[in-house]
Amino acid sequence: MHGAQGAPADQWDDTVDDSGWPLLDVPANWYAAGLDHQGALWYRTGFARAAADEDTMTTLVFEGVDYYTDVWLNGVYLGFHEGYFEPFAFDVSSLLRPGTNQLSVRVDSPYEIPGSEWSLHKRQIKGVLDHHDTRPGGAWSEHGQDANSGGIWAPVYVRTSRAAAIDVLQVSASPADGGSSATVSIDTVVRTHAARDAMLSIRVAPDNFTGRSYEYQMPVTLEAGTNHLSARFGITDPALWWPAGYGFPSLYNVTARLSDAYGEMDSATRRAGVRNVVFDAADSAWKINGRRLFLRGTNYIGSPWLSQMTAAAYGRDLDLMLAAHINAVRVHAHVAGQALYDIADERGLLLWQDFPLQWGYDDSAAFAEQAAEQARAMLIWLGSHPSILAWSAQNEPPWDADWMKYRYPDWRPDLNVQLTHDVAQALRTDTTRYVQAASSSSQHYWQGWYWGKWTDFSRPAQEANISEFGAQALPDAATLCTIIGPANLWPSSTAVGDPKWAEWEYHNFQPKETFANAGVERGPTLETFVRNSQRYQARLLQLAAESLRRQRYQPVASLFQFMFVEGWPSISWGVLDYRRHPKEGYVALARAYQPILPSIAWTHEIYAPGDTLDATVWALNDTWQGYPGAHLEWSVLQGGKSLASDSNDFDMPPDSGRPVMEVRVRQLTAGPHTIEAVIRAANGHVLGTNEFEFDVRGRQP
Repeated sequence: MHGAQGAPADQWDDTVDDSGWPLLDVPANWYAAGLDHQGALWYRTGFARAAADEDTMTTLVFEGVDYYTDVWLNGVYLGFHEGYFEPFAFDVSSLLRPGTNQLSVRVDSPYEIPGSEWSLHKRQIKGVLDHHDTRPGGAWSEHGQDANSGGIWAPVYVRTSRAAAIDVLQVSASPADGGSSATVSIDTVVRTHAARDAMLSIRVAPDNFTGRSYEYQMPVTLEAGTNHLSARFGITDPALWWPAGYGFPSLYNVTARLSDAYGEMDSATRRAGVRNVVFDAADSAWKINGRRLFLRGTNYIGSPWLSQMTAAAYGRDLDLMLAAHINAVRVHAHVAGQALYDIADERGLLLWQDFPLQWGYDDSAAFAEQAAEQARAMLIWLGSHPSILAWSAQNEPPWDADWMKYRYPDWRPDLNVQLTHDVAQALRTDTTRYVQAASSSSQHYWQGWYWGKWTDFSRPAQEANISEFGAQALPDAATLCTIIGPANLWPSSTAVGDPKWAEWEYHNFQPKETFANAGVERGPTLETFVRNSQRYQARLLQLAAESLRRQRYQPVASLFQFMFVEGWPSISWGVLDYRRHPKEGYVALARAYQPILPSIAWTHEIYAPGDTLDATVWALNDTWQGYPGAHLEWSVLQGGKSLASDSNDFDMPPDSGRPVMEVRVRQLTAGPHTIEAVIRAANGHVLGTNEFEFDVRGRQP
């Protein structure tokens, strides 16, 4: 398409000469395509269509535009759309002409309201794509709105049908009678130009496995305009959708077909899975298809510019998650590209889906209604995916974030209460999933970074679903040199006021938290700084994940590390950098997330010479398989030499966790030490391994 910035308001007119406009890639976010722009931008393109008979219905579809969109075809205004993630469409059957047709689109993705408090009163529902501490410029600087996410970021196309068009197809399928049957529910939105009788046929056919297909038919009477058609029917012996590590993620293609006496009118297909998922608050546990499972999760933002996230890019990231034994993903405060949900369905990864509300927003009733409307749209477009187990309305809303009173002079403790309520109520119309009104500050365990010490993770948790925990870490030195210019690569001091840290902070690095809170030392070189930073993140993640897993169902039901990957050239909380190179934290998380883990509960990180080491080794088993006669062994090493070791045979039940062996080593001598542990099956097969390093030296005051 051709595009122009700052063009007059009449650029929809057929007589406008756009031959001098620059070419713009579609689909692409402006910034991802090399255009750093805020505000309105016009697109124009011509396309040819052959003549069609009067019974042909033609629909112009936009799969994703960020954020305000006005559309004209051949000089006729089609309409307006607000939002960034929801597909929308226009009936253009009567407007297309043989030969060239002129499509004009005005996209507006402006700065939020001016002033230092813009971020508390946002008006665009974009979540982390608009305001977040992992965006270019960070959350709180004057550059926090840099690198705008605007643009036509998903495909635009024309589709044709005869006499009717199926605009929406929603599918849900829930098992019944212990999985021996299932109820399939279909909801469609059908558009017609004239009333007529038709037949709605539904076919449920295996997609990724070989099995039985099912057919259902229902006569319908279509009225001119928009029709809402629903069907509900039973199937027997369905193949259930199971998450990775617990079975096969069986998927069905569900096709809805409309036909009349002259043949097919239109059809649409959605993939779905037969599964039931609940959060049982009384048992503090998630259950899928009636079986309890523990969620080992991460937070995920693939990129601030969704056009970059192709199916291949999402597939790469999800495979890296599975390799780290992650079985659940919080799609953090945004709706991602459709490919993420398709691939999660296929891979068997469970998704905790946030609605894109991040911190503070306009507090008007009109804005709350707009947000609720977009929440209902999210249910329509994502609700068929079996991988989604939960919806969350708002991340850290102002009414739940007392820390905002120190940042915003006009903060109120009731700010956005109605907004959160209205969005949550809209989400609760989906009765097949858990809905959380807010991802609250109490669920965000930031000890060791924003407050406290990393060793505080040894203390008991108070929440069942812990949706954030983690620490920043530098990428490797070679990657860091692609982010920070040589002039600022080694600031003269660790003082926060050093101006050379400004470039680092623009790329999300937090010097105060790194040096003052976490106590990370730079050392003499960039390489030592990288090593110290990554080691800190790794040790915190290992301790946090293991400690929280040892509290399985008492009360911890899920934990979501923050976060998996850095989506742009930045220095933040990812265990993978923006080039997807693993940090030491990725290795530590993968170790701590093993489904079967000999977890080491230790009491000190640093010992003095002559001290006694006391620790406990637990057997954690997140699988549904028991291991009678399992074998646990541990050893404590110094300089590669074993100081002490022991072993024990025990029965390890499925879905269990308990302490198995005590570790005691007296009269420790100076130097680094390692505790190693392994669990084997009765046949000798290694089920899980672990290690923890500690130091023996004079304690610092």
